[in-house]
Parts: sequence; structure tokens; C-alpha cells
Amino acid sequence: MAEIGKILWLSEVTAPPMVQSAIANRWELTAVNTDKPLEPQLNAARLAMIYSNGHSNETRRLGRMLEALDHSDAVAVLILPDDADAAWKMVAQQNGPLLTMRTSESPATLSAHLEAAAALQPLIQSLHVQLAVAQKMATTSAKAVEHLDEEMRLAARLQRDFLPRRMPDVGPVRFGVLYRPASWLSGDIYDIARLDEKHVGFYVADAVGHGMPAALLTMFIKHALQTKRIVGNTYQIVPPEISLAELNQDICQQNLSSCQFCTAVYGVLDIEKLTLTYSRAGHPPPILMHADGRIESLIAPGSLLGIFPDEQYESRVVSLRPGDRLVIYTDGAEEALRHAANKPGEDLVNIIAPLAGTPREEMLLQLTAWIDAGKNNPNGEDDITIMVVDVER
Repeated sequence: MAEIGKILWLSEVTAPPMVQSAIANRWELTAVNTDKPLEPQLNAARLAMIYSNGHSNETRRLGRMLEALDHSDAVAVLILPDDADAAWKMVAQQNGPLLTMRTSESPATLSAHLEAAAALQPLIQSLHVQLAVAQKMATTSAKAVEHLDEEMRLAARLQRDFLPRRMPDVGPVRFGVLYRPASWLSGDIYDIARLDEKHVGFYVADAVGHGMPAALLTMFIKHALQTKRIVGNTYQIVPPEISLAELNQDICQQNLSSCQFCTAVYGVLDIEKLTLTYSRAGHPPPILMHADGRIESLIAPGSLLGIFPDEQYESRVVSLRPGDRLVIYTDGAEEALRHAANKPGEDLVNIIAPLAGTPREEMLLQLTAWIDAGKNNPNGEDDITIMVVDVER
């Protein structure tokens, strides 16, 4: 003999003969306590039967019962008269755990509905438990994401603090920079420093990778790159090829597990003689725009930093003249400008050549506009840095 199940009876009337016949020897009705909240009673019973006349004077009460049902673990069978149009319309909009039938249907149909509801209830309860767990996890995850986002904001602010706060004016030399991380943190870094009364040093470096590991490597580069040494009561400006070789050694010695490679260009400019001594470590070649209209790429051998501990780098020397412009950029800027111009594989010299005669700040604004217009790069966004060095007339 099957175990007698319990059903919470939600009605202002006693069970009619059709209901009594359907539950005989299988179910036991427990009348709802109208003096107590309905939802806890539904959770305790797990199975309910709503018997309503469905007329206008009872639709509000029916609506409250359906709302409580929707927030509980229970499954209910609702019995309505055929002519209860308002109630049927209300039920049609109900997505909760509810089976419906008409008062004109047979006790056997009601019995089948009750068995179906009883079978459905454990699944509904399990779904409610899973939903509660998911909601808790979502809340926890949301808080974790919010906390992480705040930490990334602070890290980005710290990283920017390591960049020059203003572009120095050194003799006839003027600087401008477009710096745009792909996310909160950047794998690009640059610096400009006056080394003495006659020399200014500047570099652009690009860590291979993105996010926090790349940003941490840029911080290491900032502190490890030696530009000047104090020797007794005097000092020595470190040649660019030595600076890069020593930086390479330092990176290799760290045995980094991720983001261990980077590219860089480092130059030292004599502002009196206007001679630029530069070295390159796997970085895109700087572009020199001469005042007379000629444009050339400054090539120098040298592999990426962080690969071969004993790698040697070479310095090249180029003479500048008033009106000349030097453009140093990362590969992210190169890719973004190619995409914006719809010219994949095009030499960047040809893309930026039309801007050779424009003022420095105007050139940077135009490059920014081109990059913005070419967003949604299918290859994904990369960190972008473009440094412009002008020798004023």
C-alpha cells in the first residue's frame, strides 16, 4: 500500500466530492492556516491544491497564493471553473510550478495531476537549491570582481606614476607621447630623462604579453635600465648598447616563468651637436622624418631582451637637424594604424608620411583619431605607445 501523502488545501470551502474521490486512500488534506504566512506552509507541505471559484472577488487572493507558490519549493494543482475567465487569464501568465485543471474534469484526471505534481516536486526543490547556490556564488563572484577591478585601477594608477609627469623641454628638443593601454595595465613603458646639461636619454619598451605579468616586467625595466653611473666625484653616461646588454642580463637572471621577453629602443641625444646614439633590441625601427622631406627607418641589430644572456647590442649614430622628427612606436601602434588605414602589412612609414609636416601635438591627435576610427581589430587590441621627438627650427 502506497504511503499516504499530505497536501496543503488552499480554499475557503471544504473539499468537494470530486476532490474527495481523487485523494481517497492516497492523499490527506491539511487546511491552510490563514493566520500564518503562506510561503512557509507551502515549503513544509511541498504539495498543494488550490480550489477557487476564480471569480473577480477571489482573483486578488488567488494572485497572492500564486506569488507565494512561485517563491516556495512547493508544486500545486489549481482547480478552476470553466467560466473563470479572469483567473484563467492570470494563470496563463504564470510561469511557476503549477498544474491546472477544470472543475468539470474527472477525479481520475485530478489524481493523475497530483501524482505528476508529486513527481515534479523533488526536481523543483533541487532547482531551487541550485539557484540559491548559484545566486550566492554570483554575489561572491561579483564582489570578487569588484574588488579585483579596484585593485587593477590602483595598479594602473601606480604604473602611470612611473611615467614622466610632463614632457621635458631640453634645448631645441621637444617630446610628445601617445600612450594607450589595451586594458587597465600596459605592457608598454617609456621614459625621458635629462642626463646632464648636454644629453637627454629616452626609451620605449614593450613587454611581450598583456595584463599584470607584462606590467610587472615594465616596472622591472624602469628600475633596471642603467642610463648613468656615478664614478667617484664624476659620472658616466652609459652608452645605449651597454644599457640594453645589462638590462638583458638582468632579465635573463630573473628566470621569469611568464612574460620574460621584451623589445626596446633606447637613445641618447646630444642636444648641442644634435647627434642621436641609439640601440635597438628586437623593437620596430624608429622612423626619422627629415626636414627636407626624406623619411628613413633607423635600423640597428639586436634580439629581444630576456632570451640570450650574453647577447650583444650595437649602437648607431645619426645626425639630426632643426626641423627633423623622430617617431618611436610599439608594434601595437603599428598594427592599430595599419588596421585603421585598411592596409595590412603596409610599411608604417607610408601610413604616417602625410603627417610629417604637421605640428607635433596635431600629429598625435590625428594618430589618435585614426586609431579610434579603426577600433574592433579582429586581431584584438594591443597596448599602444607612440613617442614623437622634434628638433625645433
